Amino acid sequence: MSPAGGVLPVSGAGLAVREPAGEDELYLVESALAPVPAVLGLARRVAVAADGGPVDWESLPAADLDAAALVIRRAWIGDVIRTDARCPGPGCGERIDVTFGIGEYLAHHRPRRPRGVAEASAPGWFTLAGSLARFRIPAVADVLAVEADPRPGDALIGRCVEGPAVSRGLARRLDRAMSALAPSLRDLVGGVCPGCAEQVSMHFDPLGYTLAELRGAFGGIHLETHALASTYGWPEHVILGLPRGRRRRYAELIGDGRSVA
Repeated sequence: MSPAGGVLPVSGAGLAVREPAGEDELYLVESALAPVPAVLGLARRVAVAADGGPVDWESLPAADLDAAALVIRRAWIGDVIRTDARCPGPGCGERIDVTFGIGEYLAHHRPRRPRGVAEASAPGWFTLAGSLARFRIPAVADVLAVEADPRPGDALIGRCVEGPAVSRGLARRLDRAMSALAPSLRDLVGGVCPGCAEQVSMHFDPLGYTLAELRGAFGGIHLETHALASTYGWPEHVILGLPRGRRRRYAELIGDGRSVA
């Protein structure tokens, strides 16, 4: 399988994503990491720059890690996301199908430069009209650094904003500017209930959703590894090194009774 990929919306960096091997599936299934470091570890394993070079993941805008999770998901499972929710309307509870495309979702959250925001003299920094403050878009490294902080929002401001003390009004302006330059992909999705016509919304978290879906899809890795080891006598590291498609084909042959002892 040739690499698939996509373009990260904030940085504009192109990604190439290879087919997963068993060791990548095992990493996901057995990882107890929080979503940000878990997806970061996965991206380091399976994605490179479009030209084949390395990606400096921690310096990328944090929003691009969410996009990378969706790009990896699209490469391995497909563009269309299908999920569902229960209508919260009184006495309803109807199941509502929610379907959207990853490409469409990323396009809807395309970055833009708001009025009053200009590039500062230092690369990656911006100024806000009417303020002495300058700011930059939070990077993956910033999010990792403040994860354990009891007030991560304030800690991010401390890392990404320079200048005089940030008032509430300035904090709101900075938040709007950052949200326009690097829109969060954690957003509401939804639809209309077919039973009562209620408009239903649900929170969509790209990192959490992608991790849960891939872990579900890869849940058979232990059984398949056991089947190949028992049938062919191959050591675990050889089986886990196989591309997913080839390993699954061998497992299907075993299930069909067509393996050679």
